[in-house]
Amino acid sequence: MSFDSFTLHLLVSELRDAILDGRIRHVAQTNSFEIILRISTEHGSRNLLISAHPTHARTHLVKQVPKTEERFHFADFLMRHIMRGTITSIEQIGLDRILQIQISPIQSVIEVESKLLIAEFMGKHSNIILVNESTGKILESIKHIDESMSRYRQVLPGLEYMLPPQQQKLDPFSLGKSQFLSLFEDNTKKQTWRVLLTNIDGMSPMIAKEIVARAGVDDTPEALWEAFKEVLDVFKSPRPPLIKGEQIGAHSPQVHVSATDETDVIAASALPLMQFPEMKRLPFESMSEALEYFYQCVILKENIAIQRNALTQTLNKKRAAAENKLTALSEDLHTAENADDIRIKGELIISNLHKIKRGQTEVEVENYYDPNLTKLAIELDPRLSPSDNAQRYFKRYSKAKRSKAVISNLIAENQALLEVIEHYTAELERAKNLPQLLAIRSELVERGWSYSNEKKKRKKKEGDATFRNYLSSDGYQIYVGRNSKENDLLITRIAKKDDMWLHAKHIFGSHVIIRNPEKKPGIPMPTLLEAAQIAAYFSKASKSSHVPVDYTWAKFVVKPKGSKPGFVTYTREKTLYVEPRKPTNLRFYT
Repeated sequence: MSFDSFTLHLLVSELRDAILDGRIRHVAQTNSFEIILRISTEHGSRNLLISAHPTHARTHLVKQVPKTEERFHFADFLMRHIMRGTITSIEQIGLDRILQIQISPIQSVIEVESKLLIAEFMGKHSNIILVNESTGKILESIKHIDESMSRYRQVLPGLEYMLPPQQQKLDPFSLGKSQFLSLFEDNTKKQTWRVLLTNIDGMSPMIAKEIVARAGVDDTPEALWEAFKEVLDVFKSPRPPLIKGEQIGAHSPQVHVSATDETDVIAASALPLMQFPEMKRLPFESMSEALEYFYQCVILKENIAIQRNALTQTLNKKRAAAENKLTALSEDLHTAENADDIRIKGELIISNLHKIKRGQTEVEVENYYDPNLTKLAIELDPRLSPSDNAQRYFKRYSKAKRSKAVISNLIAENQALLEVIEHYTAELERAKNLPQLLAIRSELVERGWSYSNEKKKRKKKEGDATFRNYLSSDGYQIYVGRNSKENDLLITRIAKKDDMWLHAKHIFGSHVIIRNPEKKPGIPMPTLLEAAQIAAYFSKASKSSHVPVDYTWAKFVVKPKGSKPGFVTYTREKTLYVEPRKPTNLRFYT
């Protein structure tokens, strides 16, 4: 792991120099875990990546922003709340892997409260959360954590933001020698690096092992103390930015890579790692540049592995199917080649009709076609008469004789297919990079052996949408149930008490919810009208010219116990009369 607390400690200083007092110009979301803030500064535009990926959670400046056509709710939400805001502070919470960015909005009549963009880099528990600074309430997060996922701490809009559970560890920057040495008095059974990891705040396995590596073979507490101070000195004071043209020195941020392949990265670090003496070191001008290169290599390597595994599975599946079919065809061919034996059994049954009775499962007769007149056991179907059993063998004989040529052709085709599969298998073994793997995949798609990723994603996106989801002209999310089950989910699981609920008055139709995570005392009339028109459109009165639509706060909507899905009662409602309108002028999300 290359993104630890000490790396974040250095990055905070680097980010302050680069983007403090900068203004946010755009928020891009490249996938379900990752956002990129485009920030305008006096030195030019900067791109800050913040990722809550389960294994690659991190933050650093990036030079390029990946293009994506997919729209994400979290990015749109951030655009509405922090767009054109100024970054007024950048802090690390203690020595945790938590980054807090304070953003002051532009002065306006509507909203002047500062926001906190909090990024928690905690492995699978990583998250990006927008908090109202004055109230401490969560406005939105890139991952929603409810009670079913965590009993200790929920992360949902409207709840008060709580820090993750804190560990009582020693502050490395104020740790004295005597206290450090005492850590090893009662830990003789533990690995040395685990003692450091368990007791000192901010310590990662990589940094702990680096201290042990620098302590040398003796590994004495005194040697560990000297190594600890040596490592800590790198992180104690911010490193001044390099002057343009200055030569990058040995103590610059670096990525440790395989001696034979610069894309086979081991770690990104702010200091030379003595624990990897055989590894080559690539120096960079900043920690951000080192991290960007490191994670580009790591993610590329993972993508190559994913593509390779997927192609391997496709070819293995195709090979298994071809081999199974070839086995079955070989058995059929063997039967076809022994068609005369089947005919003989039929004729022997005819010759011995007087010895056979219905219900027998087998008969033993003399084989007149064998010079030695050996006994031959013939299987019978007990449900058939003796003559019908003979006819059954004659039919099998005729079928086997006719199919011999067909089976031979099918065997040849399957053998050729196996050759093609082996060709692609060899190509796959020779493929070293992603373009080569994608080229193989493209060929398999053309052959119909694989599927088109884009097509499958599109179908999944269309099919897995939980609700109709629109964005009003005022920037409010509008959820619309598509059936009774979804209507039930909207009011029982999704809607919060400060959301607005709408429904066509006394008319069968969809439940509509206007999300209000900031708990504003009122919903703007343009949004109410748009939501009412949607409620009217998705009702039985969609062909009428004017439809009454009731609206009230969700806290006044109750689902009676034991009632049918979608049935509710409500109070304190008001009514709007609107013309049903298909929401073509609103942005639609799935």
